[in-house]
Amino acid sequence: MTSEIRVRPPPGPIVAALTPPGSKSLTNRALVLAAMSEGTSTLRGCLDSEDTQVMRAALARCGVVCEASEDATEVRVTGVGGPLPRVDEPEQPIDVATAGTAARFLAALFAASPIACVVDGSARMRERPMEGLLQALRAQGADIRCRGADDMLPCEIHGTQLCGGEIRLARPPSSQFISALLLAAPLAREPMRVVLEQGTPARPYVDMTLACLRDFGADARWLEQDVLQVSPATLRGRDYHVEPDASAATYLLSLAAIYGGEVRVPGLGRTSQQGDARFCDVLGRMGANVLQGPEITLVRGTGSLHGIDLDLSDMPDTTLTAAALALHAVGPTRIRGVDVLRHHESDRIAAAATELRKLGAEVVEHEDGLDITPPAQIVQGAAIDTYRDHRVAMAFSLAGHVTIRDPGCVGKTFPKFFEVLASLGMVE
Repeated sequence: MTSEIRVRPPPGPIVAALTPPGSKSLTNRALVLAAMSEGTSTLRGCLDSEDTQVMRAALARCGVVCEASEDATEVRVTGVGGPLPRVDEPEQPIDVATAGTAARFLAALFAASPIACVVDGSARMRERPMEGLLQALRAQGADIRCRGADDMLPCEIHGTQLCGGEIRLARPPSSQFISALLLAAPLAREPMRVVLEQGTPARPYVDMTLACLRDFGADARWLEQDVLQVSPATLRGRDYHVEPDASAATYLLSLAAIYGGEVRVPGLGRTSQQGDARFCDVLGRMGANVLQGPEITLVRGTGSLHGIDLDLSDMPDTTLTAAALALHAVGPTRIRGVDVLRHHESDRIAAAATELRKLGAEVVEHEDGLDITPPAQIVQGAAIDTYRDHRVAMAFSLAGHVTIRDPGCVGKTFPKFFEVLASLGMVE
């Protein structure tokens, strides 16, 4: 892909059925669970992107056979029926690139297996927090030694059977810490009970993990408001359908809200396991017409959006989409509850503030969010820096006449994003 892409508004109202690729969150959860399972699983509708490629490559080095179709949307996984049995070339680091799901989920799976390995990632991944997760895994019996900064990647893991029992966590910086522990819990000696002393961040992602565990045969549930339990189990391979990515769908649905017309996303509706499928409610509150059935979401533009006060703590990955919508709204928008974004592929709160100001918005940055006052007229022709962050690139493509630098970063979750925009007449 070129070093930059010029994006413009569509030539007219959009009327289209658009399907984003498979969910990154569900694909990587399903790959881990299928690897641990007895028998063969066929995963359909998978995402093929950097994050899922590094997950498949890591599992392959540990004796898990992952046979992908030509477009990698179907993956046949031959599970090992328990903990991972080995790792090829254990001194050669397993590279998780910038994939937080791979880093956190694999660290827990390796810690719960009788193997030794080294996990490393990109420069940004080395800056992202691992502390609470690694401490919990050490308390469960794993030997984990960090080779650089304390409780950061790269780390050397000597796994064992986790003991289970109670794990108490203060509010972790990412729900992925919780999900990682839950995914490894079927391999523990005793039921694992996770107590979240200060509440559950991004709870829908934890609910997703519990649902995936149950799909593969585990007893996984909430005991109380912030107390979860997963019992030891032998998981069973199965056919599994991965839903379209709800986070990616927010960009497509927002096109109709901003520019008029009607966008339909089939296969994603109110029965979705993904919390971000509820972003259509945000679009409705901002002024769009929204219809959501069990397995379809439809948004119609009304020609008018207005700013609102948003608590996005349950769907922080939609924050940048909401920020781009705020540019096109009448009146200010307040986004709160998303302090976890300081530790993602970029500091997304700071990045959004910087790029919004380039487009003429007045922005007040808070530790947990943003106050955005849209300009009377959006600045045209601004060059958007993406910070190697796929969500910055996709969200700010909604702004209008902009140049997106490093557009290839969308390969992390939506490799064909700009092809979709080109099909709508939005790429110059």
